[in-house]
Order: sequence, then C-alpha cells, then structure tokens
Amino acid sequence: MFKERIRKHYEELTPGFRKLANFIMDNTLDVAFLTATELSRRVGVDPATVVRFAQELEYSGFRELSREIKRYVRDRVTASYRKVGEADATEDVLRGLIENANQSMEHFVTTDMASVVEAVDILRDANHIWCAGEFTGYDIASFLAHNFTVYGVPATAFEPSMAGTSTAFSQMEEGDVLLTFAGNDPSIDAGYAVKLAKEIGLHTITITGSGVVLSARHADISIIVPYKSPAGVPSFGPIMQIVNLIWEGVMTPRQEATKEKITEVHKTMVRLLELRAETPEYEVAAPQNIWRDNIG
Repeated sequence: MFKERIRKHYEELTPGFRKLANFIMDNTLDVAFLTATELSRRVGVDPATVVRFAQELEYSGFRELSREIKRYVRDRVTASYRKVGEADATEDVLRGLIENANQSMEHFVTTDMASVVEAVDILRDANHIWCAGEFTGYDIASFLAHNFTVYGVPATAFEPSMAGTSTAFSQMEEGDVLLTFAGNDPSIDAGYAVKLAKEIGLHTITITGSGVVLSARHADISIIVPYKSPAGVPSFGPIMQIVNLIWEGVMTPRQEATKEKITEVHKTMVRLLELRAETPEYEVAAPQNIWRDNIG
C-alpha cells in the first residue's frame, strides 16, 4: 500500500519529495480528489515532481498512485465523513462519528493487524517494557506502564527529554523493549530515544498516527493508527483501542499470575482497612486539629 511505500523510501527522499509524502500521509482524503497539477499547487512543487515522486515509490506514475489512494479513501472514510457533514441533529453527528470510528478500525484490522501481532509477541517476551511519549503521548505511556506494573509486568514510563532519556537508558538491559507513542506530532525526542535503543540492540515499537514521524521511521515495528476524524480534530479513540488491544494481548498468557497478583493486592487492601479500624480517633483527628489551630 502507498503508506508502506512512503515509509520504506522516506529516508532517501529529496526535500521536495518529503513535502509530498508528508502532505499525502496527513491529508489522504483531500489527495484522493486532486489531480497531479492540483496536488503540486497545494504542496508548492512542480507538477513533474509529483510524477517523479510516484515513480520513486515504484509506481508507473501518479495515476497508479492516485487510484490506490482513491480505493483506500473509498473503503475507509468517505461515507461516514459525508454523513457527519450533512447531519443536523447531534445524535446523527454522533452516529456518523461512531460509524467512521468503526470503519477506521475495520480497515486497520484488515491492513495493519500483522504489526500488532508482532508487537504483542515481542512485548510478551520483554524483560522490562519502557514506555515513552511526548505531549499526550506521555500520558498514554504512563497509563500503560502503570497498568503493567500493577499486574506484575516490569514497566516504566519516561518523558524522552535529555534527562529523562539518559536516566532511563542508564537502567536498560538486554531483553528490554522500548515502546513509544507519537500521536500525529513530530515527536523528535521520542525518535532520538528509538534511535539510541536500536544502537544498543533493543527492540523498538512505535504506535503513531503518522508513518513519517521520526520514531515511526526508525522503529522496528511501526503501528500506524487512524487519527483523522470528521469532527475536524485528531481522534484519540483508535490509539486507545490499539493500546488496550496490546495490553490484553500481552496479559492473556499471564492469567494465572495475574490472579495471584490481584489476590495479593486485595490482601493488602484488607490489611489497610484493618489498620484504619484500629487507629484511635484522636490520631485520625490530630492532623486536622493541627491544621485548624495553625491555619484556620
């Protein structure tokens, strides 16, 4: 598919070709309705560059590339986008958004499921899972790492800043895996973390909304999730669905160990409740009294 070809050739593309690649990846719906000349005007390149770009991706020309993009859009988003655009009632808008989300995930399962399977297999065997992301990507990384830890899977989240990445890498060992979340932002620092992880021989996985961000281009496995929405804002629903799918896929073989971990957690909770019941009322009230006497 054209997205895989763009990712495959991206590192070797000229600046003009990269502008075209970025525009096609980020505006696929629009590109499906543009001629080569119209696309060149939108991107700011010569029309001949559009043709040579398609040939660089191993198509016979732009017409063949355009046909593939049109099929992709027709199968994936056109109908639901139209429904949302024509809807007046809030319920109709929401139903259109649900239909678009369902179509996006169905297409994802058809075209990209193999990358998720490979990622789950690698994560199941990981000694330690390091989760990283910038902006909202860090929130997802932190959420997933916390859940892994609660159920006995060694995992740590870190922000890929200079200090955060350096600290994390000082603790990484053979057999660890780096899992990054890039959304649809550039995620340059996450990309640097991926490159460093590969240099020391670790498996790298990126979950992203764009196949041309730095971390996606350099990761061993890039899972490209749909993020375009008829609402006109990036959709974070699909990436959370894929994160949950990976989470459940990794944990499925660990069901017995998970049950034991949950039992331990519940035992500790029971003991904490017992301690609360045993604590004299004056000890519970003491901090409140101090606050009242000194602040109130």
